[in-house]
Amino acid sequence: MAEAAECVAGADSREQSPNRERPMELRILGVHNMESRDTRLESHVVDDVLALDVGGLTRSLSFEEQGRLRAVILTHRHFDHVRDIVPLGLTMRNSGVTIDVYGISDTLHFVKEKLLDGTLYPNFLEFPSVENPVFKLREVELYKPFRVLDYTVTGVSVPHAVPAAGYQIESADVKLFYTGDAGQGVDEAWKHVSPDVLLTEVTFGNEGADLAGAAVHLTPDHLEEALVAFQKQHGRMPRVIVGHMNPPWEDTIRKEVEAVRVKLGADICVASADMRLTLP
Repeated sequence: MAEAAECVAGADSREQSPNRERPMELRILGVHNMESRDTRLESHVVDDVLALDVGGLTRSLSFEEQGRLRAVILTHRHFDHVRDIVPLGLTMRNSGVTIDVYGISDTLHFVKEKLLDGTLYPNFLEFPSVENPVFKLREVELYKPFRVLDYTVTGVSVPHAVPAAGYQIESADVKLFYTGDAGQGVDEAWKHVSPDVLLTEVTFGNEGADLAGAAVHLTPDHLEEALVAFQKQHGRMPRVIVGHMNPPWEDTIRKEVEAVRVKLGADICVASADMRLTLP
């Protein structure tokens, strides 16, 4: 069987004229759920300013790149998705910039009580001052659109082992839906969002369906089910970008996702770290 299709990177939007309206750029920082020298935890950046989860954020960006960030959206409280909020705070502590951190109540409670309570590093919710802290926590009300920077964002509940939300990030030209971690039943989200691009997960191969079910993650078969449901709901397929692979399963995932791509005739690719994609 052929190897899974690789995501094709578009032109770097930063090279365009500042007077020209830019397409959305998605930077893939980490695509795994376990960390090693060769694998990074899940995190992504939109247009250099908006981070989607921060599991492998700071080890993927220069200090200058970290300094461009202005907002963070967190899908859920698992450590591989929130860990680098602490070192990011250290980077930004003397910048004079306050970064808004968005998430559902369960996620923000964990971040505040476990990571930003002042026992690991300074309390970045009050440092360098209460009036101008590094971070401000912004609780998300699900299914109610809100503004983040220049984007309209909608949070939608997704099935996972802990309370979790996926987010549709909408600009003038494109809608991106990031599921974060999600398992079977993620297709319920299609009633509430209609993305052009779906950034999602496949954590186990099909033979690991029992493991995926127990941990509430997706397999390639589950992804196929969700995409068929998407087509039924919206009459089309989104562009699909897959990440959050369990490293021992990666080769199998890539082959099985390729089989789904061929079967459905859809634009599906398995991402790699350090990719820049112009959307849609």
